[in-house]
Amino acid sequence: MSGDDALLRLTRDLGDRDRGALGGKAVGLAALLRAGAAIPDTWVVPVGADPSAAALAGIAAVAPRWAVRSSATVEDGTDLSYAGLFRSELDVPADGLAEAIAAVRASAHSGRVAAYRERTAGRSPAAVEMAVLLQPFRSPVRSGLWLGRGPGRGRLEWTGGSGETLVSGAVTPAWEEWTTEGRTAGSERGAWESGGQPVGRTCANLQEALGVPADLEFAQLDETLVWLQFRPMTAALGEAPDERDGRRADRRAGRCADRRADPGADEGEQVVHGIAASGGLATARGLRLRDVDDPCWEPGAVLLTDRTDPDWVPLMAEAAALVTATGGMLCHAAIVARELGVPCVTGVGEAALARLGSGRPLAVDGSAGTVAVL
Repeated sequence: MSGDDALLRLTRDLGDRDRGALGGKAVGLAALLRAGAAIPDTWVVPVGADPSAAALAGIAAVAPRWAVRSSATVEDGTDLSYAGLFRSELDVPADGLAEAIAAVRASAHSGRVAAYRERTAGRSPAAVEMAVLLQPFRSPVRSGLWLGRGPGRGRLEWTGGSGETLVSGAVTPAWEEWTTEGRTAGSERGAWESGGQPVGRTCANLQEALGVPADLEFAQLDETLVWLQFRPMTAALGEAPDERDGRRADRRAGRCADRRADPGADEGEQVVHGIAASGGLATARGLRLRDVDDPCWEPGAVLLTDRTDPDWVPLMAEAAALVTATGGMLCHAAIVARELGVPCVTGVGEAALARLGSGRPLAVDGSAGTVAVL
């Protein structure tokens, strides 16, 4: 397919039958349209298509800057998400679209994708093909993620500005827990609102319209929410906090992390608290890495690092557990850890991560969000 036919406008009529040609992310966006959600104007370059220079130039008048996103055939499925494993290019000038499309396509054959597929053998389809999405790019005021726990229930996380810092785990986000009773816990005094409506309630209502526990990514532009991605939940979240006032829990965890980072502390100095990102128990030697290519890495160790990006997936697949200084329950590292079955604790803080050190035996409880020095 080439020329003008190689660039299609996304509509609500797409369904799972189109996954092989247009990819999982396109199918998810169409489902959002059918549920009444606002998404960016989206064009799709189908699998194997080669849009002409004239076709790409034809959409240049729509916007000066673009988001070029993956829509792999295996992406955003009901069993595996491939969260963050494929490349996206943001804030691309109109004359750079062809190069960005090629870069996104090439990410289908990266080492991190191969490591993920090896760890999930038997659950991954035989081949990975890549369609590409083109969307006008606007810088958001805030960016958010929602992961559903069931009807009317879920966790909301957000940060100011771009969602890249949120999904990559570069920041420890603000958060809220929602049930059918409403907001039950959160890191902020009041609920995040947009357009006079609590965003958590909006997410819960959209999840109900979609009919399944949902993994949602969205952005706030001025006072308007624009939805960027939907996929069904592939792995269950850990239990929500028991505290009705999440600020109290955060203050307590912060005090503990600060105290336990002090070598002179005694009571409880052997335990660090973070966010319960992926359940399970693991006991192994901790290794602190600052670089994914660090030659000191040993498979079967507890991976300690400030944060991860998708290039860390081969190490995550070999790790007994993962502990990060930043990040939340909904970042890519947490989602992939749950799918790989690797216990994970995020957001322990830099001081606490330093306190754990390197080479010491650790017990990681991904369900409780704790790391103990043995």
